[in-house]
Amino acid sequence: MNAKQTVILVAVLIVAALVYSSTFIVTPKQRVVLVQMGEIVGSDYEPGLHFKWPLIQTVHRFDRRVMTLTGDIERVLTSENKNLSVDYFVKWRIADPVKYYLATHGDAARARGLLTESVENDLLAEFSKRTIRQAVGDDRNEIVAAVQVQVSQAAKQLGIEVEDVRIMKLDLPDKVSDTVYERMRSERQEVIRTLRAQGDAAAKEIRSDADRERTVVLAKAYNQAERIKGQGDAQAAGIYAKAYSQDPDFYKFYRSLQTYRDSIGKDDFLLLKPDGALFQYFNPAVAKGAGSGTP
Repeated sequence: MNAKQTVILVAVLIVAALVYSSTFIVTPKQRVVLVQMGEIVGSDYEPGLHFKWPLIQTVHRFDRRVMTLTGDIERVLTSENKNLSVDYFVKWRIADPVKYYLATHGDAARARGLLTESVENDLLAEFSKRTIRQAVGDDRNEIVAAVQVQVSQAAKQLGIEVEDVRIMKLDLPDKVSDTVYERMRSERQEVIRTLRAQGDAAAKEIRSDADRERTVVLAKAYNQAERIKGQGDAQAAGIYAKAYSQDPDFYKFYRSLQTYRDSIGKDDFLLLKPDGALFQYFNPAVAKGAGSGTP
């Protein structure tokens, strides 16, 4: 290769380098700021190929997509001076690349640091207005909403739009957790004791009512049984009297048989006089002497 070809090759390379350095491509995922000698001369470029002055103009690229910032605060004081630890996340994106560049000089770490400081200061302020019960209860959504409004206003100065703020987890320090859990256990035990006492009192009352009702029912049943029994005895006596008046001899004979059946068992052994009145129907001589006596 002679000198002329070398010069031409060098010239082509220089031109190619100048052409390459004078163009830049913007993708749909990017926001671009064009800086010349420390001053912004262009921004909000559409996706595609664009031109710039080589060497004196610099392209700064930023992510257009929504990004996530996560963090945790180890010590958050409530209005009761109780400690909490808070884990949170923030969804954010670059809305104004010019403000973002001026505020952070295009340093993503600086942007995250400023955003983190704003979020944590607002969280500390909101938690300091509430008790632990409020913070972990319904007020949690109010805290998040208030922090998102305040952080969004501060983030606008950085060219950042805050999409969402969320609290992922609230924890108590171990010592505080033990105290809270012990108090919760004591409260539950007190509730249990109260319920048991109420249950015992109700059970005693129910048993007392049942015993009283049982006594009344038994008394009524006994009275009714005695009345029925008296009526039955009266009817039986009437029947006996009627039967006796119709045939006294047969009635005596029948009563004697009942006496034998009721008095003499299978294995019983009786020693009686054969001329006694009990055997008058088995001994005709006794029956004649007994006459109309009762069996």
